[in-house]
Amino acid sequence: MPFSATEAAFEGFRIVRRKPLSLLWWGALYAVLSLASLAAMVLNADAWIEFIRLSEEMEAAGNNAQADPGQVMAMLGTLGAAMTSFIWLMPLQLVVTSVLTAAIARAILRPSDCAFGYMRLSMDEVRVFVVTLVVLLALFAIYIGCIIGVGLLIGVAAAIGQSWAGLLVIAGILASICLMAWLAVRWSLAVPITVAERRMAFFDSFGLTKGRFWPMLGMAILAGVMAVVIGLLSLIVIAPLSIMSGASMFAGVASDDPASLFEAYRTFNPWMIVTALLNAGVYALTVSVLYAPFSAAYRDIKELPHE
Repeated sequence: MPFSATEAAFEGFRIVRRKPLSLLWWGALYAVLSLASLAAMVLNADAWIEFIRLSEEMEAAGNNAQADPGQVMAMLGTLGAAMTSFIWLMPLQLVVTSVLTAAIARAILRPSDCAFGYMRLSMDEVRVFVVTLVVLLALFAIYIGCIIGVGLLIGVAAAIGQSWAGLLVIAGILASICLMAWLAVRWSLAVPITVAERRMAFFDSFGLTKGRFWPMLGMAILAGVMAVVIGLLSLIVIAPLSIMSGASMFAGVASDDPASLFEAYRTFNPWMIVTALLNAGVYALTVSVLYAPFSAAYRDIKELPHE
């Protein structure tokens, strides 16, 4: 069938309807990362609380007072200790992302490979990891270039000193947003191509998306809106559990003490674990809704058979 942006946008729900157990597999995979992150917070809650305490002491000392070098070093030390605990989670996050995105693409492009929720640890995942990393680094470099360009426009506008010069800055910001959106859409089929053709496809997506920018953008926006709706609906269940666990952003907002948000992380409690597991399921569904449309778009553009 020809490519239909509206039809492709709902492909994530179709996967779950066809193979509901796949959602459990994906949720279980993300639960590993979610529980690991929770463990890191529990093990380092004291470091975060100490960092906040030292920060508040320095702020209370007054902005005009000269900072105590020893206190500054102590604050940086506690911040380093708190952040170091999360470094080991970054490789795990990258692995989980590669496995999930490859599984979603496989569910659409190779539906017969349905064992273990389409998840594998194979060369497909390695190729997806490399392609995703290269694309993200390229987008990040271009984003930094846009920031520098806007900064230069701000300097030019300030040098001109005219009220209309601010339009240059606005134009630069809008141009940067449009450029990043255009690149994101043009690169959006990199992972489906990589999985379908079993090779690293760094720039092939540009050829397939040529002349299809607006339908692809509309598809992405529709999928994003559905993902937001899923997130908002999940709050009805998860927010009360999060409040009961004590590890809720509401606790930090309602209290005058920012450290109170981390007090709940001193020890595990059942509500924390239940919240983490529910979040894992919601994340799995959200990732399916967000990523599946692009594999469906590739399948329809290439006129591959449906299941």
